[in-house]
Amino acid sequence: MQMRNYSPAMNLMGPFCIAGHHAGLPDLGSRADSSHDATMCGRLKKGMEHKESYVACGKQAALPQEADVPVFSQLQRDRMDVMLLTRMLFSCLVDADFLDTESFMSEGAANRGGFLSLEVLHDRFFSKLEEEGYFRPQNRINEKRCDILKRCMAMGTGQPGLYSLTVPTGGGKTVSSLAFAMKQAVANHKRRIIYVIPYLSIIEQTAEVFRSFLGKENVLESHSNVSYDDETENVAERKKLAAENWDAPVIITTSEQFWESLYANRTSKCRKLHNIADSVIIFDESQMLPREFLLPCLKALEGLIRYFRCTAVLCSATQPHLDDVMKAHHMALHPTEIMEDIPDLYEFFRRVRFQDDGEKTYDEIADAMQQVPQALCIALTKSEAKKLADRITGDGAFYLSTNLCPAHRKSVIREMKQRLREGLPCRVVSTSVISVGVDIDFPEVYLEKTGADSLIQGAGRCNREGKRPLEDSIVHIFETEKSASSRFMRTERELMRKTMETVPDGDISSPEAVRYYFSQLYSLHDYGEESGLDQAEIRKLAQVYAYREIGKRFHLIDGKTKSVLIPYDEAAREIIAQLRLGIRTRDLLRRAAQYMVSVSDVSPRTSLFAAMRNNGQIEYLPNDTEIAVLLDEDRYDKEKFGLLTDQEQGLGIEW
Repeated sequence: MQMRNYSPAMNLMGPFCIAGHHAGLPDLGSRADSSHDATMCGRLKKGMEHKESYVACGKQAALPQEADVPVFSQLQRDRMDVMLLTRMLFSCLVDADFLDTESFMSEGAANRGGFLSLEVLHDRFFSKLEEEGYFRPQNRINEKRCDILKRCMAMGTGQPGLYSLTVPTGGGKTVSSLAFAMKQAVANHKRRIIYVIPYLSIIEQTAEVFRSFLGKENVLESHSNVSYDDETENVAERKKLAAENWDAPVIITTSEQFWESLYANRTSKCRKLHNIADSVIIFDESQMLPREFLLPCLKALEGLIRYFRCTAVLCSATQPHLDDVMKAHHMALHPTEIMEDIPDLYEFFRRVRFQDDGEKTYDEIADAMQQVPQALCIALTKSEAKKLADRITGDGAFYLSTNLCPAHRKSVIREMKQRLREGLPCRVVSTSVISVGVDIDFPEVYLEKTGADSLIQGAGRCNREGKRPLEDSIVHIFETEKSASSRFMRTERELMRKTMETVPDGDISSPEAVRYYFSQLYSLHDYGEESGLDQAEIRKLAQVYAYREIGKRFHLIDGKTKSVLIPYDEAAREIIAQLRLGIRTRDLLRRAAQYMVSVSDVSPRTSLFAAMRNNGQIEYLPNDTEIAVLLDEDRYDKEKFGLLTDQEQGLGIEW
C-alpha cells in the first residue's frame, strides 16, 4: 500500500501510544530535543533501529480502510481531533495491557462483566415506570411531569447528536433524562449510558434513583467517594473492576473525572476513554460546565459526537445557551432542544417570588430571620456565613459549610429536615453547599447576590414542594457592605444586577432572564487564543501536541488545598488508626473522605494548612504529604461551626 498524505502527527499516533503505554503520552517536543529529552522527538533520536520500529508502527497506524478515508481526512485538519483519536487508541492499548496482565495474574478468574444489557435494563426501567404510576398522574403537577417524560421518550428515538433538555426545578428532570437516554441507546444501538454530574452530593441522590429502577447491581458509580461495602462480595468485585475502565452499561461519574480523562496523558485516567465511544452522555447541571475550560470541553464533545458516535444531552433548569460560543469557534454543534413551550413550562412550575432587598447589614438579615420560625440564608463566602450565623441564636439555629466534614453535614441536614417536617424552629445560615443535592424546603429564603445559576439553585430550597401559595414564598436577594465592595464573583454579581433590571416582573429564573445572563457572561470573554474560556491555553498547546503538558494543566479543581482528617466520631478514629498503620486500601480512603475538610494551601506565606501544621494542630499521616490528621480537637466545633479557621476560603462548593 502507498503511504497517504497524512499529517506527521497522524503518522505518529502508533509510536505515541507505544512510547507512552507505561509512563504516559509524552509531548511531541521539537527537532532541537536531544535523545535525553523525554519527548517524542527526543525518543526518536535514541538510535536508528529504535527509530525504524517507531516509523514502521506509524505507517501501520496511519492507514485506515478505504471507507474511513473521508473521516480521517476531515479529522487530520484539526490537531485537537488528532489528539483525541490518539488518546482513544492509547486507551485501547493500555486497557488491553491491563486486562492481559490481570488475566495472567488471576489465571483467568477475574470477576468482570455480569451486568444486564441495556436492552434488558430499558424494559425493566419502563416497566417500573408503569408499575409506579408515572403514566397515570393523579394531579396537575404529575400530569405536567408525565408530559415531560413522554416528550423525552419520543425525542429519544431520534438520530444521535447533541441535544439540550431544559426543564424547571420540580419537572422530574432526572427520570425524564434517563428515559431519553434509554430510548436513544436502544434505538441507535449504543453500548452504555454515562451520567456526568458536577457535585458528589447530587451523584448520591441520582444513583439512588437509578438503582431503584435498574437494580443496585447494574448502576456503577465512578468517583472518589463511592464505597461498595454494602454490596455482596461478588457484586462489589465486579464494580471495582468495571470502574477501572468503565466497562458497564450505566455509569454515574463526576464532571471532574469525565473531562480530565479526555485531556489526560496518564494510563490510569486514559484507560476508560475507548469505552466512551458509542455512548449516550447526559450532562446534568450543564450550566456548571467549567467556564475556564469551556472551549476545550466543547471541542472534546464535538469530537465524541462527530467521530465516536456519541449522543450528548445538556440537561439543566438554567440552560447556559452555548450556541453563540459554538458558532464563534465554527463548531459543528447545534443542540436540538427536547422540550416544547419552555416559557409556559417554567410559568407552570414557578414556585417563588424574587425580591431585591438591596444592601443589608448582618444584623438586619439576622433580625429578619429571627422574626419567622423557619428560614434559610445562603451567604457568598464562609466568612460571611459565619458572621451571620453568629447572630442567629436560640433553638434550631444551624450553620452549614465545607468546614463541616461530610459526615457532620449529613447529620446536621437530617436534623434540619426533621425540624422542618415537625414545624419546629429551624433557621439555617449556609454557603452554597446547601444549594445542590440537598432536597430541603423552607418557607422563606435569603440569598446573597451572586450569579444567576447559583441564585436560582438557592431559590430551589424555597417552596420546593409547591405546597405554599406563590405570593407567600419570598426569596430575598441582598448584598452586604463587604460583598458589594468585594472582587469575589464581581463579574457575576454585576451581570446579575443588569439581568434583574432587564426582567420586567423580577423573575430571574425565567428562560429569558437565564438566556440574557449567560449570553452576557460568555460575551465578556475574548474568543481568541487568550480567551477566558480557555485559561490554561489548551488549544495553543494542542498545536504542538503537548500531551504531557496538557495533562498537567487540565484540572477543574484548583489543587491549592490539602485535606485534614477530623476525628469526628469513633468510626473516624478507627479509620485514622488504620491509616497510621500504613493501610491504604481504596475503600478505606473512601470512608476517610467522609471525615475530611479541605484547607487552603496556596503558598507558604498565606497557607492556613502550613500555619496549622506549624502550630502543632495537625500532622501528616505517615508517608503522606497530602492528608493530615487534626490533633487539636478544640479546633473542631462539633456543635455548629466545624473546623474553626481564621481565613476566608471562598465558596463551599463540592465537585
